[in-house]
This record gives sequence, C-alpha cells and structure tokens, in this order.
Amino acid sequence: MSYDLNVYLSRHNMPTPTEWRTAVFIAGFSVDLHTEFDVETFTGFLPSPVSGEMSGFEYYARPVDAEEAQELMLEPGINFTVQFVIGSRPLELVSALATASVLASVSGGMLVDPQLGESYSHTNAIEWARTQIDLARV
Repeated sequence: MSYDLNVYLSRHNMPTPTEWRTAVFIAGFSVDLHTEFDVETFTGFLPSPVSGEMSGFEYYARPVDAEEAQELMLEPGINFTVQFVIGSRPLELVSALATASVLASVSGGMLVDPQLGESYSHTNAIEWARTQIDLARV
C-alpha cells in the first residue's frame, strides 16, 4: 500500500535540487536529497537516504490546472505540484515527510496529505512533518 503527499506551489518558487537539499539540512533533517534531476521532467524513484541508509520516494511533478486549483481552493499563483509516493518502508516516509515539508516551507506552498484530507501551510509544514516522523518511530 502506498501513501501520498502533495506540495502545491508557484512554479517560479520551486528551488533547484541543490537549494532544496541545503534547505533540508538547514531544517535539521538527516535526509540527503539526490540533486541530479530536473524538477519538471523527472519521474520515478528519487534517492534520499536517511541517516546514511538507503531511502527515497517516487517523485512526480506537473502543472496544476484551473479546475484542480479551484477544487482545492488554492491561492492565486499556485500552478505547480510535486507528488511524493511512499511505499511501505518506514524510512521512505521519513524521507518524503522531510523533503515535502521543506519544499512547502521554502516555496511558500502548501503540503496536502490526501489520506487524512488535511493541508498544511508553508508556515507549519515542517512542524507537522516532525510530529509525523516522531509518531512513525514510536
């Protein structure tokens, strides 16, 4: 069974992979985001080791159409989304929570957990992710 997270943001606020990786470290996560990929065209497994152990998630990015933006009540200017698909390995969840929350934070975006039907703004996404990581390790 997979678990998904989505980050909705303005495309012009999407950091480069190197900027994103640095922000993950600055936020205090032990996740090493792979940086050799194009944020718009890459699809598939994106390696993101956790504390030196192999991990990662499936990465999918695409534009957001007007209908989807309206349905999700997205703020004006949000026109891009990154989907993180996580498998059953616990470290994949840690990797995705860390990188998704930091992406939302640095881009001024919104993190959505469709399983829970909840959204987190860029101001509280990292705090939420830390809580989820702590709960997952219990």
